[in-house]
Amino acid sequence: MAGSPSLSEAQRERALKALASYIDSEGVLHLVSQTFRSQLRNREEVVNRFQALMRRAMAVPKQRRPTRPSRAAKEKRLASKRRRSEIKRQRGPVRVEEQ
Repeated sequence: MAGSPSLSEAQRERALKALASYIDSEGVLHLVSQTFRSQLRNREEVVNRFQALMRRAMAVPKQRRPTRPSRAAKEKRLASKRRRSEIKRQRGPVRVEEQ
């Protein structure tokens, strides 16, 4: 994995970081399967898992654009907090008003 000529430097770094739990100290990727009784089917499963892991490792995460809540969203949140506060305030002891 660490010496793979088919990966660019950026791809290699991303793969090493994503697959760190599968890579030993020499940089060799280890995948094991004992699901099937047949060695051939276990190898095919490992190849499929390797392809899925590499696909996931090579996917570049989309950059998050920072956003702010709209005025309506802020007002809705504050109104909800006021309602909640009123409900909790009413749970207190009952006060008897004397005249």
